Amino acid sequence: MLRRISAFLICSALSFNSYSTTDIEQLAQHPTWLKLGHYKSAGDLESYVISDDFFLSPSGKDDPYLELQATINAFNSRPEKQCRYPARYQWLKQQGLKFKQPSSSCADLTQWRESQPIHSVSLVFASGYMSNPASLYGHMLLKLNRATESHNKLLDYSINYGAIVPDNENGLVYISKGLFGGYVAGFSDQLFYRHQHNYGEVELRDLWEYELNLTADEVRLISNHIWELMGAKYTYYFADENCAFHIAKVIELVAGDKLTNELSPWVIPATIFSKLAEAEHNDQPLVRDIKFTPSRSSAFYQYQQQLNDQENAFAKRIFKNANLLKGTEFKSLNIQAQKKIIEVLFEFIQLQQLKQYEPEYISALKKALVRARLKLPVGNEIKVENYQQSAPHKAQKPSNYSVSALDVGSKAQSNLGFRLSYFDSLASDIARVPYSNLEMLDVEIAVRDSNMYVDKLHILDLESFNPAYTDWVNEGGWSWQLNLGFERDRTNCQGCKSTFAMGGAGKSMLFNNDHSLVYGMVNGYFGELASTAQVIDASIEIGVISDIYQDIKMRAAIERFHHKQMAELSKNVELVVPLNQDADIRLIYKSSEQTLWQLKLNYYWN
Repeated sequence: MLRRISAFLICSALSFNSYSTTDIEQLAQHPTWLKLGHYKSAGDLESYVISDDFFLSPSGKDDPYLELQATINAFNSRPEKQCRYPARYQWLKQQGLKFKQPSSSCADLTQWRESQPIHSVSLVFASGYMSNPASLYGHMLLKLNRATESHNKLLDYSINYGAIVPDNENGLVYISKGLFGGYVAGFSDQLFYRHQHNYGEVELRDLWEYELNLTADEVRLISNHIWELMGAKYTYYFADENCAFHIAKVIELVAGDKLTNELSPWVIPATIFSKLAEAEHNDQPLVRDIKFTPSRSSAFYQYQQQLNDQENAFAKRIFKNANLLKGTEFKSLNIQAQKKIIEVLFEFIQLQQLKQYEPEYISALKKALVRARLKLPVGNEIKVENYQQSAPHKAQKPSNYSVSALDVGSKAQSNLGFRLSYFDSLASDIARVPYSNLEMLDVEIAVRDSNMYVDKLHILDLESFNPAYTDWVNEGGWSWQLNLGFERDRTNCQGCKSTFAMGGAGKSMLFNNDHSLVYGMVNGYFGELASTAQVIDASIEIGVISDIYQDIKMRAAIERFHHKQMAELSKNVELVVPLNQDADIRLIYKSSEQTLWQLKLNYYWN
């Protein structure tokens, strides 16, 4: 009854005589109104936003009707609220509502939105960053585009969603608090050059920009809603209610439930971009264009490939001895070769400056290169326009079901598997860090002799081989790995099972035109290690990962454990044959005291 009276008062206040009480109640359940309040769903009227000042009604967090009532009353009596809630005002006007107060000028909003007009919206994918737990899965930004022929895209607005994390927070603390809602999060805006510098120049991450096919009114609604969201607070959940989820929710304000519908209980940026590429809007693809922005390291590698062997060797010598720029050997090269060498060296020293490699020497070398370049004709010799990196939506999907048949010591068994995310070292490298492994919650259930039990449970399995992609100085770094979990090791004994934490470090090297990698690791194990009957053990591991033919890959390794010096080496070979973006077949061979063969079919999904 009270709602009916409230609705009557609202309708009386509106100078729009055809809007009925029933219309107001229906409007409060409209999908767009629910999205403007970030309510979880029509069946769960609780907002994701936890800050009180985002709502006009004291009960607005879980009552969209009362929030609509308070909004209409505010627009009728307090014209400044149009400036605080411009998306609500725009949408309600589009629904036919008229208010007693005239439209406000909203100087701050107009300056932000119109000083250089926002004309389109993009979503940006930043590739994964193995050195930061917050960025293992990549990152997603929203970009409000203002660029014109005379206005650089670096001055576009870049909208970030992230947890508010204390400085120098421990990585394991971040993961645990992030998984269980231990942080507050929110949206923030910066000029795009800040994010491009941080991701592309400091963290050396490639960026892909997906420009969306939206109308001018839709672009304005999203821009207005971003203005409303500044300062709003959320509870941050690393696995689902994260940057990918909440930025996708903003786009769904105009695009409908195309990005977050039918999602699994976990959400990562790659999943959203996969859905984005498949989505249609207004009978057209939702994505209008895709642009790639290389990281500083990707740009250098592309530049370096423009040198022939002689020029490359000379450039490396100059990096070690800048006086060669003054010598007759360098000056005897043709003008084009001199310019190419200097241009590549400029790219390389910028990369070394970011890595803080011998700053005084790099500064002196840069000055020498400038002096040498000023003596040559104007114009660049190297023009890199077409990079080979594929867009993230073409990558292998992150989650996995598997079925496999095994022969272990002449005994057969079947395994059913599930992996939460994301990729292993034999997966496609598209939009991911090559020669790395990032798997969470990897489980296999064995069926053997009419019994069913857990054969493997890896909670977290990380590897980063970090190879040098050139033989230039200060390239590459330490290889490392971390694995936490449980598994049965039937290659040592039928009953062997281990619960363990493992970490390792070493070095790696590329060969075969960067299509193959060889590595060496020293590993430490702690836990219930049944195969050696020890609590602590160590091993030396040597392995190779290689592209065999097209997308067919192979990994082979041998490992010697300290407490099994007289036993057989542990040997492991895995061959993967992709069938398509959603499936592959793997043949696995393991051997120590016994031999294991496994034929596995993997199905990948979002």
